[in-house]
Amino acid sequence: MHPVGRKRRVTTCLPCYTRKQKCNRQYPCNHCTRRRRPEECVYRLSPAEPPLRGSLGGNAPRSRSLENAQDGSQPDGLPMISPSEGSRSDSPHSGLAKSFGYFEDSASNTMALLKNLELDSERDMIRPQEVIAASSRETITQNLERMPSRQILDLLVQYFVDELNWMKQVVHAPSFVAQYQKWWAKDRSFSVDAAEFAALILRICVYAVQFLPSPSHPIDQLCGKSLSEIHDACNTISDNLAKACVSLDWKGSLVRVQHLLFDALTSSCQGRTDQFWEGIASASRAAQKAGIHTDTLVPVDEGNQRLEKELQRRTFCSLYVLDSHLARQLDRVPFLPDSLVADVLPQLHLTPDIGSLHIDINAPEAFTERLMQVQLGRFWRNVGRRRSEVYDPTQGENRYERFCAEYIRTLPSALALRPDKRWDDRLPKLPMQRQLLHIAIFDSVCWNFRPLLLLKPSQVASLPAYKKVLLQSQKSRLALAAMKELEAVSTLHALFGGAHTRFGAIIFNTFEAAVLLLILCSETDFNTDQGEDTDILGLKVDRPTWGKAMHAAEEALSRLQILAEVSDMAASGVRAVSQLVIKATRSRVLSEPATPAESTRNSSSPDTFSNLLGMNDGSQPWISEDWNTSLMTDLLPTTGEDSFPELQPLLLDSYLPWN
Repeated sequence: MHPVGRKRRVTTCLPCYTRKQKCNRQYPCNHCTRRRRPEECVYRLSPAEPPLRGSLGGNAPRSRSLENAQDGSQPDGLPMISPSEGSRSDSPHSGLAKSFGYFEDSASNTMALLKNLELDSERDMIRPQEVIAASSRETITQNLERMPSRQILDLLVQYFVDELNWMKQVVHAPSFVAQYQKWWAKDRSFSVDAAEFAALILRICVYAVQFLPSPSHPIDQLCGKSLSEIHDACNTISDNLAKACVSLDWKGSLVRVQHLLFDALTSSCQGRTDQFWEGIASASRAAQKAGIHTDTLVPVDEGNQRLEKELQRRTFCSLYVLDSHLARQLDRVPFLPDSLVADVLPQLHLTPDIGSLHIDINAPEAFTERLMQVQLGRFWRNVGRRRSEVYDPTQGENRYERFCAEYIRTLPSALALRPDKRWDDRLPKLPMQRQLLHIAIFDSVCWNFRPLLLLKPSQVASLPAYKKVLLQSQKSRLALAAMKELEAVSTLHALFGGAHTRFGAIIFNTFEAAVLLLILCSETDFNTDQGEDTDILGLKVDRPTWGKAMHAAEEALSRLQILAEVSDMAASGVRAVSQLVIKATRSRVLSEPATPAESTRNSSSPDTFSNLLGMNDGSQPWISEDWNTSLMTDLLPTTGEDSFPELQPLLLDSYLPWN
């Protein structure tokens, strides 16, 4: 019997691999350059990540451990990328940059002129690559020694790579794991780079703890330590290390941008969107200081730097997506101008691992969803409505039509609204990424039409007749967009296991869409119960009725109530949405003519409920005493039988516990 040997690692680009040629592993490689096909030069950069030491929830250990992979080599023979290699220089003018705030890598500011003249300048007293000064050495050393054990960090990093990184993709998982291995293998006590990377590790662990326990990892402690203990330790130490690194290295690097982003994302999970927004501001400033927003030319033969530049582009794109999304949702001014991201879009196609020997270069890459989110942000920045302008139905319709023509038609088949699901089994996170993108798409349509709800009656009355008709059509479309957004959120939540989660996309978008639907249901002119089918973004759907809209909103309220057990953001949303449910139902009752039987029955109902809602004026009927309101027990003790038979089963169904 022949011994089973290890499979030979693929060390060439895909075209050369299929031709059985050995290339120089540059981009483009020597053979692709000779063939004049540089666009075909792609590398399989996403092998299955080597597992960390141990596993969460008692999962079986994998074939390779990070503990044993300390040679610092990148998977599949790829060159190692250090946290700051190629991006930071020991410039003689760095002291000048710190004093005057110049961007050191600029090609047009005053510092560029000084560099061109080759003037001498004093170097900084503290250089990033040198040994830390004695006064700071003890602080750094003490915090590194206080870090949780490697076993705990391995478990959390593995969980993050396997289950969480697909959401925002702030780091490229294979490169991060390789650097994580190298960090443990080398002497890291006295360098700024090591301290900065430690801050990144710890903030990733803090972020990962926000999602535990989970259906796949039902645990509340690791290695005898509670999750709260681990969270507090990692959070405190990472903050100390981050502050020390800023004092020692003003410029920073890609790693600083990344750990600031994870700190911001943790704030989002904790229901502090205000701190999330401030964290995006800090990361945006750090990105510009470090220069990752520039697309400096890298020589073709310097593959190591070229790959790192690609990772910088991807992190910057992820930052741009978060900045654009928050600016749109919170009505803020973006921190990053649109012109920046246009120049630093990713240029390399990093082929995903699809779990087979055959590599399908047409398979969607993991970062494809982020790229479509970038294009979504760019579209609405370019054609979005002006701030503080009165809503014009014609302009809103034009923006919507352009969105359908210029963005929706460009969606890759795997992420389209009618998706091609051929890769779903081999790319397990692709269905979740698809729902995340669909949530953002329908949310942007809601953002486009939302201002119509702010029009005053006098403004609507002054509109021409054709604009009034258009306005009614757009209210229906707004309801459809909100319902489709909630549908995508529900699907994503189900893919999470339907359990407790602090994921901001699920909580925030559930609340936003529910508010829109309930406000529409509260309006007396929201009458879409009649008519034929309609469409939203090219999808044929049933026309939204008051009952369907209320049912979707009530399901959203049920989801928020479940998530309120672990999220302050969801708890705040429950209170607001509960009041809107009452308001919408009250408006519906008051808008319908009362029958004599209903009037008699309502006159004998207890005054408790109508007094609570401020409606006991004796002039209008109210909900009878059999109406089920178990979702609003804090607001209504008991109610009677609803006079609307079509509403009663919807309420009963939606008030069941979330499965």
